[in-house]
Amino acid sequence: MDELLQILEKSKLTEKRISNNLKHPYLETKYKAREVFDEIKENADTYFNTGNGVRMFGYAGLRGTGKTTLLWQAAEHIFHKHTKNIYFFNFTDLTTYNVGIREIKRAFETYIVKDHLDSYKGKIVLIFDEIHLSPMWSMALKALYDEFRIAYILTSGSSALLLQSTADLVTRMIIQHVFTLNFREYIGLTHKNTVNIKKLRTNLESIILRSESADKLYSNLQNIKPDLDNYISKINNIEATIYDYIVYHNIIRLLLINSNMLVEKHIRDLVRRVIYEDIPKLQEDNSNPQNIEKILRRLAASDEINIQSLSQSIGISKNEINKSLDILVKAELLNVLYSYGGIDSKVNKNQKYFFMSPSIRKAILTPLLETNTDNIYAKMLEDTIVLYLKRIFQDESFLSFSSVKGNKNPDLIIETLDKPILLEIGINKNTTKQISKSKIKYKYGMIINSKTNKIELHNNIVIIPLKYFFLLLRKEKQAHIIVFEVILFCGVISRFAQNHTTK
Repeated sequence: MDELLQILEKSKLTEKRISNNLKHPYLETKYKAREVFDEIKENADTYFNTGNGVRMFGYAGLRGTGKTTLLWQAAEHIFHKHTKNIYFFNFTDLTTYNVGIREIKRAFETYIVKDHLDSYKGKIVLIFDEIHLSPMWSMALKALYDEFRIAYILTSGSSALLLQSTADLVTRMIIQHVFTLNFREYIGLTHKNTVNIKKLRTNLESIILRSESADKLYSNLQNIKPDLDNYISKINNIEATIYDYIVYHNIIRLLLINSNMLVEKHIRDLVRRVIYEDIPKLQEDNSNPQNIEKILRRLAASDEINIQSLSQSIGISKNEINKSLDILVKAELLNVLYSYGGIDSKVNKNQKYFFMSPSIRKAILTPLLETNTDNIYAKMLEDTIVLYLKRIFQDESFLSFSSVKGNKNPDLIIETLDKPILLEIGINKNTTKQISKSKIKYKYGMIINSKTNKIELHNNIVIIPLKYFFLLLRKEKQAHIIVFEVILFCGVISRFAQNHTTK
């Protein structure tokens, strides 16, 4: 029997195979779905129920964030609700047989459709895990998508590779970033009988980030405080739980590992695999992995980087540092923020880098520090809050920082249509000077305090307990669809303009 036919037959999903891949192999418990799964279900339902909507999605993110499990959960939902005609291809295995998307496309033409792919009329789902391992994957995927016009396609892989796809593929596929766990997900996965507070969390997001003034923010927070406290009261030792979430258990793959030392070992291994296995696939030139590790260690100790000073201190060229930082951001290890607007941003060329998982910062620094590592916890808080805000705004350009010499500077600046919101983050920070004495004209300020239980109003600044901030939520689907539709519209206009000019 032809090898490609065998691969097709083994890739066709059954209920038993789906079920086996959604259970822990030892505990026999079913994996819980992450919050992004609601969006995955909605996307699939829209396409199969109406025939409209996006039909190709890419799920991308840091290793260990649960991308493969999300694909299996999507398969289960579609299998039971829409069609059992689902094929699952894992390129970690297939590349050992020199099989890529082009070969799979040929196999469908030969054995399934037995004609041109565009003649196929039945419902069909193709799932490609670790798609970046397939040779020339973006061109092959574009050809498959264009010819197999009815196929619903889900993929997972490296963020950098998905985002570096061709312009033609960008107009066909929506990229969904799969981030590390948010605190609500962590609670849902580690605590029994947790309630759904989606409406409350959406209101909280609107209050904290879209209030008219500090007075409104304070009064509206006080109004929903009883509901927030009711949810939090069901969590044993909230402060210790938050600490465990931030420091050790925000990567879903490591959630069941109880040894903190073992968690840190796994995280260091994860980082090294990204540096030595993933990054070489993300760029044509071969950066020195040892230099990338050296840059990461420096970032873990101090998130604000001046490229010239760093180049002199560690003996790496500015060009290599810039390329390494860019690839670390694309590889989903880092988030980057730039200086706040105007003249200051042009003069001050520093950037601030935050880790996509705060646990990575600690795992990198632990071998270099003495037994007491509490002094880096404040930086880990910042990592976590930057990621929360990135999830909400979906664009780093809404976030910035200020480090003007001789001035009081807040930790973060959030752009709004009006004046910006200034944000301070601390373990037990109550002083308002970094905000109140800032030269930036602001709408209101917020201090996120990890120790306090009280909401406090100080003139135009509100102190907010970290436990409340961690319950933020914003529904993301509409933003993705809007961006996709804008890209399509711009592409149509561009082609129209080119044709018009040519004529």
